[in-house]
Amino acid sequence: MSYTVIGDSGLLVEAADVYLGHLTATGRSPYTVEAYAHDLRDFFEWTSQRDADFRHLGLEDLAEFFAWLQRPRPARQPGVYQLPGTPPAVGNSTLVRKRAALAGLYRFHARRDETVPALLGELTGPRPMGRYVPMLAHTRRHGPGPDAYSPIRIATASKAPSTVTVSETRRLVDACARLRDRFLIVLLSETGLRIGEALGLRHEDLRLRAGEVRVVPRESNVNAARMKG
Repeated sequence: MSYTVIGDSGLLVEAADVYLGHLTATGRSPYTVEAYAHDLRDFFEWTSQRDADFRHLGLEDLAEFFAWLQRPRPARQPGVYQLPGTPPAVGNSTLVRKRAALAGLYRFHARRDETVPALLGELTGPRPMGRYVPMLAHTRRHGPGPDAYSPIRIATASKAPSTVTVSETRRLVDACARLRDRFLIVLLSETGLRIGEALGLRHEDLRLRAGEVRVVPRESNVNAARMKG
């Protein structure tokens, strides 16, 4: 499964296509690649409206892009203005994901072409929106510099995840007609595994005497089950 971005001309957007291909080749989840494809489609729709090249944009331009994202989709047209006080159409948590997609796009192309700026985070420092950490990062005495973090800040509030109570778990188990389904629910409840990790388990992963379950990343699962990270 692969994803790409199609421009207004009906042709694929090469800058997005090679980046999404890189994410797939490096093992990123298909759901992440799909989400980033949608995010980059919005970005290149915006650049197309302005006849702009993403390689030559500045921070002021990207700030305008994130303001444009918060418009309702019918209002994302040239010559359309939004009245002050209009509620944003996109939540901050979604904007954070779109920022991560855009930051990754710029970092990827900045490593391929020195004329492309890494606008949303430096290339060498640890940062909250990328996996790459340099080999000697641990030798930094003063921690990451100001360029290690995105200059476009988006406030988000962490929410405590809702949990399933013991009685609710028991009701789920009692409602199962198959032993397989009962086992899956108990396994998820007792171990905290993600569903992809549970569906990818094999007999050799269960160390019952030790009370352990091994999580092993595999690309050969016949049911295409994947673990995250």
